[in-house]
Amino acid sequence: MLKKAWFRFGLSRALGELGIPSNTVPSPLRHAVIDLGLSEGFNPREAALIIYFRTPAMRLLEAQRAQTTIAAWQTSQLVRQGYFGRAVRQDFPLPEGSGVRESLFQDS
Repeated sequence: MLKKAWFRFGLSRALGELGIPSNTVPSPLRHAVIDLGLSEGFNPREAALIIYFRTPAMRLLEAQRAQTTIAAWQTSQLVRQGYFGRAVRQDFPLPEGSGVRESLFQDS
């Protein structure tokens, strides 16, 4: 239980580093990514990449910031290359839909 709470906190922080407000991520996707991350041994940054790569570029508030952050994570090896490749390919059984809602006011 505590591990899940820490993972959720880390995921929210990693999403923030990518410029993705965590309240824009649909709840079913967020919960699925947390469960997947815990079961497959992802760290929160790797889990955040799953959401990032599901998000159309036009919905990212700070696309350049996200790309710079991802490059820094890769350079400092905070994201393992194998997990990065899986995030890019979206090689996971997750709910359908985008990584973020079009609007903060859209129902999840």
